[in-house]
Amino acid sequence: MIVAMRQWSHVRLLVMAVFLSLAGCAIQLAPPYDKNVVDGLSSVSMETMTLLAATSQGTEKSTFSSREDKYNTLIGKLDALALLAGARPMPKNKATDTINKLLEKRGVKPMDDDDSIPPSVHSIKKVSETLTKMRDTDKKQGVTAYEAQAFKGQIVIYFDQAITYENFLQR
Repeated sequence: MIVAMRQWSHVRLLVMAVFLSLAGCAIQLAPPYDKNVVDGLSSVSMETMTLLAATSQGTEKSTFSSREDKYNTLIGKLDALALLAGARPMPKNKATDTINKLLEKRGVKPMDDDDSIPPSVHSIKKVSETLTKMRDTDKKQGVTAYEAQAFKGQIVIYFDQAITYENFLQR
C-alpha cells in the first residue's frame, strides 16, 4: 500500500511538472508586433477616409484629375505597407502540420496551410484593390454617391480587420 502511494505521488509530481513546463512555454503563432506597420495603417486609413469623405456625394469624370494624385499616393502607400507587414517572419504552425498529416493518411484533402503571410496583409491588399477599382471607375465615368458609399463600406471592413489584427500583436 505504501509503495502504491509513493508511485501515485511520483505520478502526481510528474503530471504537475509537465503542466508547469507547458504553462511556461510561449508558442508564437503570429508575427512580431511592428509599430511602423500600425502607425502606417493609422496614417493611411485617415488619409483614405478623407478622400472617401470628399467623394461621398459622388464625383464627375471631368474633375478626376484633381483626385488622381491622391488615389495613386494612397494605393502606393497601401502596397508598400502590405510589403512591410508581409516581410515579418511568420512562425510555423505545427498544429496545422500535424492535422494535415493525419488528414493525408485518411485520404482527405489537407487544410489550407498558408502560414506565410499574416491576415492583415490580405486585408491591406484588399483595401488597395478596392481603392484601385474606385480610382478606375472615377476616371472612366465618375462615381455616384451610392458607389462611393459601397466602396467606403468595403474599405472600412478591410481596414478594421488589418488594424485589429496588428493592434492585437502588441499584447
